[in-house]
Amino acid sequence: MKSTLYLLTLATSLFLSSIAQAEDSRTWTSIRGSTVDASLGRLDGDSVILVTKDRKEIKLAVTDLSLADRQYLVENVSAPEAILSAGELSMPEKDLKFDSKTCKKIDEKFKLSVEDSEGMFDQMETEHFLIAYAGDVRPNVVAEIAERLWHGMAFYHMNFRRDWGDKRRVIFCVEDRETYAALGKWYQDELAKEAVNADGQKRVQEFASTWDRVGGTSIQLPDELCEEKKFHSGASVFNMNTDREFKKVFTPFPTHVIAGHLLNQQMGGVGSVGGKGYFTVVTGHAFYKEIKLAGETETHLLDVGGTAGDEISSKAGFDDGSAWARILKSEVKRGKVKPNLLEILAVEAETLNPAKLVLVYSFANYLQSNPKRVSAFARMIRRVESNNTIPEPEELAKIYDFDSVEKMEADWIEYIKSKEFK
Repeated sequence: MKSTLYLLTLATSLFLSSIAQAEDSRTWTSIRGSTVDASLGRLDGDSVILVTKDRKEIKLAVTDLSLADRQYLVENVSAPEAILSAGELSMPEKDLKFDSKTCKKIDEKFKLSVEDSEGMFDQMETEHFLIAYAGDVRPNVVAEIAERLWHGMAFYHMNFRRDWGDKRRVIFCVEDRETYAALGKWYQDELAKEAVNADGQKRVQEFASTWDRVGGTSIQLPDELCEEKKFHSGASVFNMNTDREFKKVFTPFPTHVIAGHLLNQQMGGVGSVGGKGYFTVVTGHAFYKEIKLAGETETHLLDVGGTAGDEISSKAGFDDGSAWARILKSEVKRGKVKPNLLEILAVEAETLNPAKLVLVYSFANYLQSNPKRVSAFARMIRRVESNNTIPEPEELAKIYDFDSVEKMEADWIEYIKSKEFK
């Protein structure tokens, strides 16, 4: 820590000389989720002075600012890059001071289209989400999980708050069987309207075959509804039968699903992002957040195959969902599992086995395991945002300051064997 602060002090004069280039005002975020609209005043040692519209000065430690704010300082006013890895690895999702009063129930029912005369779902609105629910559901639990995960994304990724804007993402939580079937029928009809070729027909068949079995998925809302209600086009759906009651923050399964959906949305969506590694990055991140925040995983993946989309298999990791790191560490040390970076970036759902799935998780864990790596992960996601492709292995290694894929792979393996991997 002393060396980091020393670097910050040495760079102060350079930093001050370029402050005039900063934007007049922006939203700054602390680790606990508090925000302030202010302009940048100056860097004072290891602190930042912000100036509000009424000319009030606010002093914050650099390490209390979000990584997104620190990225802004480095890229826009030539702040020293040392601030990106200053401080300890934080858990902003847990540190957020969540105000339950921001969850507000809405009297009218949610409608699936502008033309609907009656809605099927009760509604709860939060700052960034709308929970549409039916049956025996605790919408406030899902709302808090979603808002905490939203804060984590905004904390680490510089463009996330800007790209999200003032829209909300809809999350369907459906326990009532009749309503869940009706939602599935509605979306199947929507898919059929767009199914102009064989691929479209196969997608309709795959959706129909998995709808009753899936625990969490995503759907696309109609453009007219999104425009009128200011919704994001992608919506999350939870099939909440008696085995899927979300009673606390963080419940493993919804944490996994929402974390994956938020990263997918920021990267541009599965339809627009190409290249090997997409499955590894998004799925690994979802398992990483689930295990990091909930302490275990309860998530299985469904793989759909067959010419008619009717061959469905369940993919899972090691049976003990709270001991993946311990088991993998032992298997790697004994040579029974041999991590291969190129193979893990190329893995897809149909090629998974328990060891590969846990390796996917371990790689995501590695990519975000300390402040320096978290900063590199944020750079990688911004690279995906701009190019719509996952970086090739050689480029990924460079983002993480390795001059070869082999060196990055060796570092990942040593991380798995170390005490850091938990």
